[in-house]
Amino acid sequence: MESATVSPAFQELRATLELFSREKLEDGASAVLIKAKVGQQEWMLAEGVRSRDRRIPVQPGDRFPVGEQYRTFLAVSVMKLVEEGRLGLEDPASAYLPGSFAADSPVTIRQLLGDDDDLFDVPPADVAAAAGSDAYLLLGQVVEQLRGAPLATVLRTDILTPLNLRSTEILAPNAAAPDDLIHGYVLLKGEAVDVTGTTVPAGISTGGLVSTAEDIPVFHAALLRGRLLSPASLIAMKGTVFADYGLGLDHWDDRCTNGSYYGHAGDIPGYGSVSISSADGSRQLSIFVAYPPQPVSSQPSALALEMTGVAQVALNSGCRFQFR
Repeated sequence: MESATVSPAFQELRATLELFSREKLEDGASAVLIKAKVGQQEWMLAEGVRSRDRRIPVQPGDRFPVGEQYRTFLAVSVMKLVEEGRLGLEDPASAYLPGSFAADSPVTIRQLLGDDDDLFDVPPADVAAAAGSDAYLLLGQVVEQLRGAPLATVLRTDILTPLNLRSTEILAPNAAAPDDLIHGYVLLKGEAVDVTGTTVPAGISTGGLVSTAEDIPVFHAALLRGRLLSPASLIAMKGTVFADYGLGLDHWDDRCTNGSYYGHAGDIPGYGSVSISSADGSRQLSIFVAYPPQPVSSQPSALALEMTGVAQVALNSGCRFQFR
């Protein structure tokens, strides 16, 4: 998919991303999906295969696990509860999760929703509780408790149905992989192992939220344009001007406006993704890669760091003028 009229700047953006895709596929990635939009100019790339076994070519609308990009979706549902007065960002997490935190724990909902570094200022036992259980898993439990419904239902009500995101959903635990889900692989004992759907080995989690390179930008544009939350809630999610991370939203330098891009990256076993948008949602870029098989590590993948860097450079190249 490509717009009829393409500016030289957008051609440069496309060339950067085509080179990135070609290099990743040569390195052993099984699939790459990219969608870029600058104003009325749009372009989409889909290369590789859904799975190494069946070798079916990927399609632009194929789905993939978004990993930590799930945090932004959950943050929206948390902030909706805050807007309704049913939850406070400064509330102690122990008030909603007594089994996970001591009654006098200082950990707040804001800290669970923010960057992991926010937990370094609290007692070690509470850091272990939040990090060991995954802060966002705990927040999901809070949302389910207050809404009286499964998180999948809450996200559908808060986000997916209003925005008509039909390809985005939380897959049930141990559910079989949908036919349009791209497979991911890791190295275990020197062999490539599929980590998709029911084939996930014990101890490896790829997260339950799946989406597409088409749905994710729609979600971010709606969020940043105020369609999902009040202005005050959106400001809280963005965080302070000089912060690297807000509440469920990451920051990157937008040299086209001297402001910030907002979005999130997702790095999980077998998969990497990133989606960034200008503050007004008019310039967007989403990248997804089914990684070359590599050993499972608790550290961020070097490919994930490369992907976020490429995304920022490419989207900055899509405008005619850059601040330095």
